[in-house]
Amino acid sequence: MTELKKTITLWKGIALAVSIVIGSGLLGLPGMTLEIGSVHSVAGGWLLITLAVIPLIYIFSRLGLRFTSAAGLSKYAEAAVGPWGGYAVSMVLCGTFTVGIPAIAWIGGAYVQKLFGLPEHSICLVAIGILLLATAINLLGVRVVNLINTSSLIALVVMMMIIIFANFSFFDKGLQVFGQTLFSGSGVNFYDLWRIATLLFWAFMGWENLSFSLEEFKRPEKNIPRVYWFSFLAVIILYFGLTITSLGAEVSGVSVKGTAGLAALVGNSPFGMIQLLVMVLVIPANANAWIFGASRLYFSSGRSGILPGYLGRLAKDNLPLNAMISSLGVYILVTMITYFLKIPVVRLVLLVTQNWLVLYVFSIFAYWKTEMRGRRWVIAGLASISCGFLLAGFNWWIIYPLGLLTIGYIRYQYIKEQLA
Repeated sequence: MTELKKTITLWKGIALAVSIVIGSGLLGLPGMTLEIGSVHSVAGGWLLITLAVIPLIYIFSRLGLRFTSAAGLSKYAEAAVGPWGGYAVSMVLCGTFTVGIPAIAWIGGAYVQKLFGLPEHSICLVAIGILLLATAINLLGVRVVNLINTSSLIALVVMMMIIIFANFSFFDKGLQVFGQTLFSGSGVNFYDLWRIATLLFWAFMGWENLSFSLEEFKRPEKNIPRVYWFSFLAVIILYFGLTITSLGAEVSGVSVKGTAGLAALVGNSPFGMIQLLVMVLVIPANANAWIFGASRLYFSSGRSGILPGYLGRLAKDNLPLNAMISSLGVYILVTMITYFLKIPVVRLVLLVTQNWLVLYVFSIFAYWKTEMRGRRWVIAGLASISCGFLLAGFNWWIIYPLGLLTIGYIRYQYIKEQLA
């Protein structure tokens, strides 16, 4: 069996999209950005990146309507530059997931360590546990994945409202910080602004992962664009609610810096332990959603011959079992390497961000090439400016995605020669 069933409705799709995007970004980035810039630079970074992703959301919603395939971004790349693009982009995606999913688990491990007061070296073991748990949830089937995603979304909304109302004085001061930044630009360091905006791009990654599940959408012509835009609105509300509160806390003398920085806010609430527990549970749900999308990529790549063929086979229950089990081993290996080499999680986040930006270039070109309406010039131009700005400061890090693109191209040439 090589065809996926259509089981994802509008609301399930929105829950899936929000769960893919929100999780480690919502809980980790407010504190991580404050480690590298002032409150005003952080506020400016959030405003800038929110505007920057709007044309990208539009592009993905349009491409999703045109290409409802589990191949996702690799299909877009094939439309952009030809068959070799699918191979090249698939390799970059594999290299991205193998770094990004362990990073999500690591952030979750940091919150668990904070919750139970565990020694710092326990973060690695907890991260591995999160990977095992998230993969196990996926093995239970799409229905269970959807249930977890929906429950996670409800818990996030409730948690955000409790934190904001319990710390309303911080929320008010955070609004003042955003107002000062927006109308006067005071306290903004423009180099920090780039670094913060680039780091924050992690917070908006996920809608591209949704492309790998579009083959399973019911009524795709109506539900795909609605899922993209409704989930974007939900994500903005959740992000800005907690970000404004965290900035207000920082200027009030309550430090929320660090990977698990938001944990400092729950101490001011009578439901602090419950909120912290929700934070911990959201991370596996986020990892679960990413693993869902990644497994569809591996399955599609195996089905088309880009990756080994055994990855492209479905189990009797219509699950890409081989892809999920094989990738789990890789995720655990990367997590252990991160621990033993003491690689900062911020470095992993930035590496993933860079890879997605390179992939977005293919998607922008695919949109420009396949869209017939005149607005394509405006949308593609705005999206290109956003990607160019965010890519500008990576320097030699660009070797990683370029190397993966090269491997994909070589793989394509090899397969082409074998079939000749």
